Amino acid sequence: MNQRTHSWIAIRAIALLADEGEEEDLVTLLKPLAREASVGAWIPDQADAKRGGAGAATENHIFKIEPYTGQQRERFITRKDELLGRLGAHSMTARFLQDDNSLDSGWWATPYRGDVPKPGKHLPNRAMALSTMMKDLLLMGNKTIDHLIPGDIRFAQYMIPETRTQEEAAAMYFFMLSHFVADACMPCHCDGRKLSLYDEGLHKEMEKHWSRKVGTGFEKKKLLPEDLLADWERIGDDSDEILQQARNVDGKFDLHFEQTRVPDLNPGQDVWLAVLNQCRASFAVASIIAPYRQYPYDDPDARAPFDTVLDTGDKKLLKDVNRFVMYDAVLNTAIIWKHIWNKVSKE
Repeated sequence: MNQRTHSWIAIRAIALLADEGEEEDLVTLLKPLAREASVGAWIPDQADAKRGGAGAATENHIFKIEPYTGQQRERFITRKDELLGRLGAHSMTARFLQDDNSLDSGWWATPYRGDVPKPGKHLPNRAMALSTMMKDLLLMGNKTIDHLIPGDIRFAQYMIPETRTQEEAAAMYFFMLSHFVADACMPCHCDGRKLSLYDEGLHKEMEKHWSRKVGTGFEKKKLLPEDLLADWERIGDDSDEILQQARNVDGKFDLHFEQTRVPDLNPGQDVWLAVLNQCRASFAVASIIAPYRQYPYDDPDARAPFDTVLDTGDKKLLKDVNRFVMYDAVLNTAIIWKHIWNKVSKE
């Protein structure tokens, strides 16, 4: 996803939590700073946020999956019913895979493994690391955050006020995390074939397609115009309108959020497992979009142009992908945000 799509996903997740009505304290923290999602949700892809020569490459949070031929084969087999159970009944990706017949039992019985050749590129690791650190930082929050979290952190009295987590920083961490959660829902981020690289057509064109649907209203220059940046006191004054603007995009993806409440993480899961399972499901989706028999995993020359595999015919597959990728990107973000907040405020 590009900047405006990531911004919309994060803001829409705030609106989803607000509509749920149960996480009022978390919404109180995030809602006034919704416009800042246009910055925070895009930081992981900002080239100038990564200093140090080769370390400036933006492709540092992926989980490219491919067939595994090593000795621990059984460990890397995830059969269909098992994966669908891990995703949970709320997952629209799971519903799509449940109805799919193009990936047969042989495909699901094959071992696949994420190939992360360089340290720091492991998407589930990035999500888990940030979410773990956020729990500590929230417990060391300033007076505003401390008021939202029950209990008493006695050592905080010895902390210089400036060292305590400010609400603006806390919101920025939530928005950054939304980027990792959303990218796990993007099929090309989880497909080890060269055809899924950004500059090979499918990846870039899919993200441009989503960006056009989201619209220019979620660009940084629209959400944080220069006159607003010059007057920070106005930030949050129109947060209700910003959240409604995000809800208004639902129709462009045929989204209908069904939950009366945002679900909890599935029992026995943490953020790492939740993101890993979503990556595994997104790899399956990539193997449907660009059928693995037609575009083999071991063919470095195979390409799957967007207008050949998605933007063609009645476009049913494209419409389905639009709907479940965006639905799960928003819902999974809200689920994981809620999980982190509950860890420091209720458990």
